[in-house]
Amino acid sequence: MDLVGRWFTIDGDCGIVRYVGPVHGASGTWLGIEWAPPKRGKHNGTKSGHSYFTCTFSSASGAFIRPVSRINWGQSLLTAARSRYSTDLSHISFPQTIDGSRGQFSVPRLDIIAKFQTLDELEILGLDGQCIYGTQVDDDLGVFARVHTLLVAKNFFTQWTSIAQIVSQMPMVRVLDMSANPLYSPLQFDEPDVQLHEIRIDNSPHVNWSDVCRIAHSVRAHTVSHGWSTRTHITGASLLTHVRVLRLAYNDIRDIRPLGTLLCLEHLDVRGNKLSTLRITHGTFPALNTLDVSETGISEWPCVDTLNNMQKLHTLRIIHTPLVNNMRELEARAQLVARLPSVQKLDGSRVSADERTDMERSYLAACAKTVETGELVDQMARVFPRIHELVRLHGVPHVPRAVRTSLDSRLAHTTLQVTNSTHDVLTSVERPLIRSMLVRQLRPVAMRVAQTKSFCLYTSNPPHTDTWTLLDNEARSLSFYGVEDGTIIRIVKGCI
Repeated sequence: MDLVGRWFTIDGDCGIVRYVGPVHGASGTWLGIEWAPPKRGKHNGTKSGHSYFTCTFSSASGAFIRPVSRINWGQSLLTAARSRYSTDLSHISFPQTIDGSRGQFSVPRLDIIAKFQTLDELEILGLDGQCIYGTQVDDDLGVFARVHTLLVAKNFFTQWTSIAQIVSQMPMVRVLDMSANPLYSPLQFDEPDVQLHEIRIDNSPHVNWSDVCRIAHSVRAHTVSHGWSTRTHITGASLLTHVRVLRLAYNDIRDIRPLGTLLCLEHLDVRGNKLSTLRITHGTFPALNTLDVSETGISEWPCVDTLNNMQKLHTLRIIHTPLVNNMRELEARAQLVARLPSVQKLDGSRVSADERTDMERSYLAACAKTVETGELVDQMARVFPRIHELVRLHGVPHVPRAVRTSLDSRLAHTTLQVTNSTHDVLTSVERPLIRSMLVRQLRPVAMRVAQTKSFCLYTSNPPHTDTWTLLDNEARSLSFYGVEDGTIIRIVKGCI
């Protein structure tokens, strides 16, 4: 068994074999290994002046160990499948029916259970975390002829060729998940005759971007996922010309423009990356209709405006970004809907025709509040996009502006007359009163002027002093009764 390049686990740690053979100054066969946790290593593959291998993880992750029996080398795919799917149920007895509160229902018979445990009946082969290293020479994978989805994440695969050889023996496989395997670039390629619809290479930080592109190109995949892999640069994506869906979530990508030349790309997921700007130019991303930039650092509206250069964009996720987190939800949605006329689905919610009308009108009103009086539309258009277009659709927004008033303008200069029941004027005092003052607030003032608690209040505006109005509602303001400059307020003593 050729152990070079094999992944293994021992005593809770894992690593890869780089060398098998003798070591100078020691007897027997040794394994030259590179530990995945680099702090456990002792050297870089050189011992006592003799170089046996080269470390790739770090400069001091190498070590030599004996090929002891407690090393876990993993198992073949066929062995893992038989172990997981071919459980013997002959010794288990099931009742034919079970009585419950809702009546009787049947229990599947053993022959039906056995049918779905037959390997050649499987359509989805799920073997995640089964310590699979590949296949043995005499393994016949033709038994998986009906499998269309192969899930082999978190296993012992160290090279793409090992996975490709398995997939090439399963002609119906169209979806492959090879995430979280100890794959390390540079990978080996032998261009097997494999064609997939979707391939997932998530959580694979040691696979470089060029190898991801080569894998996707070699299997002619339409959907590629490479998230959670600390990817920073995505330049040189020319091999992805056939890709329609590209998922790069939770990496460290700062610029998506290198993907703008992909003519077939329809769906791009870059959520959770370190994007702070977009700067999409006209003519790029010609087929893109779905974009997810949620949980990124986008914080400026001009970035959103450049999305209009994506001619076919109709679905956008931008939730949990500084741009929308600093606004109320409805305000942010109104801005987004109004600025992006082609978007039909925003943050998982459909944009109906009625909602678009409401959001665009709300956007116009919000924009109008930020400019000074004058040529309203022209000033708005200098700052905000789509203003002229929206004004043609919905008209010029009417924004009532608050009039700044001084205390003087709020006062009414009145005359308070104290009279008896026969309306003989006893005292007359000029007193400024606030027009918004309530009648009940005027009473203490009138009490001090008339020196009595028993009185009624009337008002009249010259020259019509022959007509007097009773201030009969304590909760009304003076302005309700027409109190203004020159108004006479009569305090009639002895009236209740």
